[in-house]
Amino acid sequence: MAIHESFLEPKVHLSDDPYWLIHRFFFVVLRYRITKFFLSVLLLASTVIIILQTLIILETFNGIYFINYFMMYIGSILVWFTTYSIPQTKNFVTSGIRDLHRWDIKSAGPVVEKSIRKTALYEISFVVVNLMVAVLGAAAHAIPGKNDKDFFLALVVFERFFPTFETPLTFLYRISYFASTLVILAPFHMTIYFSGHLRAQISMLVTCLQNLNYGYDKMDLLKSVYDVKYQKEISRRLKFCIERHIRIYSTGTRALSTLRNYIMLYSVGGAMFGIGVVLYGVTFQSGIQGNYLRFFCMSSSFFLTFLHSIWMGQMTQDVTSPMFDALQQTGWYYWNNRNKKMFLMFLLNSRRTFRLQYSHNVTVNYQMGVSMLRSIFSMLTVLAHLKNDYYLETNSH
Repeated sequence: MAIHESFLEPKVHLSDDPYWLIHRFFFVVLRYRITKFFLSVLLLASTVIIILQTLIILETFNGIYFINYFMMYIGSILVWFTTYSIPQTKNFVTSGIRDLHRWDIKSAGPVVEKSIRKTALYEISFVVVNLMVAVLGAAAHAIPGKNDKDFFLALVVFERFFPTFETPLTFLYRISYFASTLVILAPFHMTIYFSGHLRAQISMLVTCLQNLNYGYDKMDLLKSVYDVKYQKEISRRLKFCIERHIRIYSTGTRALSTLRNYIMLYSVGGAMFGIGVVLYGVTFQSGIQGNYLRFFCMSSSFFLTFLHSIWMGQMTQDVTSPMFDALQQTGWYYWNNRNKKMFLMFLLNSRRTFRLQYSHNVTVNYQMGVSMLRSIFSMLTVLAHLKNDYYLETNSH
């Protein structure tokens, strides 16, 4: 029996998770002690490398030198931060999923189940493609190149501070790229997992709202105003939906608010890394030659993550619109005054939206995506003009 036919909390057996691949890869794997051990080693190694890289940059600082290593320096900071934040993000998301008291996706009928599975399939496909590109990029970075010391500041660190162990440290550093790429993407995919389940639960609640008058469609609606049994049943159904809405909204808001600071740091770090890629690509075009696969995979993974985050943020923001529309189309005008007051309060609260944001004015959505793309395009245009002016001035002398 579908949930909207009884308006009773379903007995849920969550044997079927539409986002099972993300759960297995980014939640189940983190339970193992060996995974926790590797994360601790990676965090410690990243801390040491960042400190030594900072010392070298401060000691031999100049504009060209900084631009040359800026991209990989920011990348190492991103690896450190994501490694540090993975346990916290996992705990926040796991707690949020538990507090949702999820309904099974079959609870609202086959149509809603098919819609949820379809959206989950799109998101999982996106995640798989992104992971494949990231692993390919890790392999490209692990393969030695001709001018790697002009690209990886960590190799300069090994040569200068650990000359005796330079070869094994270089090998371990290259191999660590496979772990680093997955670590950087882990918190992002954990957020996708929570957002997907949040939207799925709201979709099933919307089905209940669309069927508040289920079973009474053929009755005389004029007589229903004085039908005590009908009014009591509507009151029960409204209370059921309101309680479910309160649980979903409070859980979602609490989890997203907790993740706000992390979202801000992920966004700022990702934006700085993207700027580093652009700066290196425009300033050191000769350095790209022979490293096309590295730059292609790096840029593609960054762009795919950026697109998915914008899409996820917009979908999370828009998820409450169907709820408000469903309530508006409900035949509330034949309810008694008590039910109408309850309905009006519910209608007003249903307009509150979920937002992936890191400040009250900045939200992850399509508008933010367009603004960032415009900024990147403007920066590329300015850099191209500056580079042309520099070459013209150099050739004239």
